Amino acid sequence: MAVRAFLVFLLMLASLPAAAQSVRAESDEAAVRAVIATWYGELRKSGDRKHWQLFAPGAIDGGPPETEINPGSRALSPTISNELAAKALTFTYELDVLKIDGRFAKAIVWERGYFYAFAAQRTYETAASALFVLEKQDDGRWLILAHQAQSAGIPPTKRTDPMPDLRDLFYRTQGKTRDPAADARQADKF
Repeated sequence: MAVRAFLVFLLMLASLPAAAQSVRAESDEAAVRAVIATWYGELRKSGDRKHWQLFAPGAIDGGPPETEINPGSRALSPTISNELAAKALTFTYELDVLKIDGRFAKAIVWERGYFYAFAAQRTYETAASALFVLEKQDDGRWLILAHQAQSAGIPPTKRTDPMPDLRDLFYRTQGKTRDPAADARQADKF
């Protein structure tokens, strides 16, 4: 009986590191997901975006470059982000792959941007594939070490069907200077 109790005690001791490692892995996964969500949240903001604060020292950003509105001016020119998350009328993303080890994480993200074409009176979708490599800092924070995003064709298995109707949202936001009735009449000629 004493031997059996001793073996159970040893098994419990052996399982403690595995349980602690599992909890650590779950907290690392949640932290990586939070960094990616914050990245997209910052890109969706209008005005002063602070997504660059999520970069680790020496990070590489291979995403689409920002565009200056008036590059010929001596004054500081505002910039426009060309990331899909910043341009789309509505935006969603899905993590296709997430691999984490003790120090690094890799995430492959499928980005979806929805736009409204007023001339055709239809919503359309564009997509991009993004790669994030994150590094766990000495203080425990996860920061982006490398980021790359590029537009991608939409395979049939990832196509949105049915497409959301963004007509009202478009005319309340980006198309607020347009006449919806006139656009609808012109769509017949498109």
